[in-house]
Amino acid sequence: MHSTFSISAAPRPATPDDVPELVRLRAVALAALGVDPGADDAPWRAVAPGWFLERIKARADVHCLVVGGAPGERLVATGMAWVTYHLPRPQYTDGRRGYLDGIVTDEGFRGQGHGRRIVDGLVAWLNGIGIHYIQLHASSDGEPVYKAAGFVPSHFASMDLFTTPAL
Repeated sequence: MHSTFSISAAPRPATPDDVPELVRLRAVALAALGVDPGADDAPWRAVAPGWFLERIKARADVHCLVVGGAPGERLVATGMAWVTYHLPRPQYTDGRRGYLDGIVTDEGFRGQGHGRRIVDGLVAWLNGIGIHYIQLHASSDGEPVYKAAGFVPSHFASMDLFTTPAL
């Protein structure tokens, strides 16, 4: 292990200075999922900085946590939570749900509790704004972390539809 961060390193909110590292860690996450993130000039990498910046700076319904150095320094883990809006239902009358995404720990720092601390921090943020129904899609590597945090399989089937954009 080459970690210089203690197991108790608390996650902190991401800042605009962290955006390059958030993009780098996104590529790490994609590779871990078996998706080739492409070269440094891949089109998604040109869009990603603005995507992260908007969510970090301008969206009260999004929260991004990181573990690692000070803003602008190397990060070892990150994760995001945001509010999704759905039809009201008896248990959750305002229709709001939380969604966790982009939780990733750099390869050399896995197994040290960074991901779990990020999950716990994101759940606490959602709970703090009154959201107690939280969803995510788990990779096989992440599933043990989420189960340990109390997540259970959903009774809703997940389905996807990909359409072809008009030319």
